[in-house]
Amino acid sequence: MGDNEALEIKKILQDENELHKFIILLVNANDEPINGKLKLQKMMFLLSDKLEAVKEKSCYDADNYGPHSEILDKEAQYLKQIGVLTSSMGKIALTGTGKKIAQELYMNEDDKLLKVLNNYKSFLNDMTQNELLTFIYSAYPDMTKKSVEYENLKPHMEKHVMSLLKKHKISAQRAGGLLNIPQYTVIKKMNAMNMITLR
Repeated sequence: MGDNEALEIKKILQDENELHKFIILLVNANDEPINGKLKLQKMMFLLSDKLEAVKEKSCYDADNYGPHSEILDKEAQYLKQIGVLTSSMGKIALTGTGKKIAQELYMNEDDKLLKVLNNYKSFLNDMTQNELLTFIYSAYPDMTKKSVEYENLKPHMEKHVMSLLKKHKISAQRAGGLLNIPQYTVIKKMNAMNMITLR
């Protein structure tokens, strides 16, 4: 490890910026890259609902594609500039330096928190953009206010929710909640689509 790299690692570990920490831990979770900036934004938004530290620092507002944090964009860009994050083919990953920082952070983190990060990443990372936005808009309707995509998605929301159900991302009960219809109606739709019932 060179002197410059050691200094960068030390700097990040000591800067007490909660967003830096959570971005690095999230990108490192499940040992797979994040599939694009939109996914990073939405993963961190959902985490902000669970983690006060993320909520306070990220300051999410309703925007064109639902919840968006300018601060998060800036901090992710900063981590890229100093060689912690890399972005290739739309995928956000850690550099060698970033992985070393993540290892240090992991050693000092609660297992419960690490599990939450892994779960959120597994849940969201392989969703299509339409599935992701449908989930966010349905679960957080106040985030549709400024959305350019919401009106386009609205007529197709049922299709995307049923797709999430088919992938076992959500239960029939959750699908009913997202679509604002009774669970038995969802189960009828599942039977019509020859889907296995997941209650």
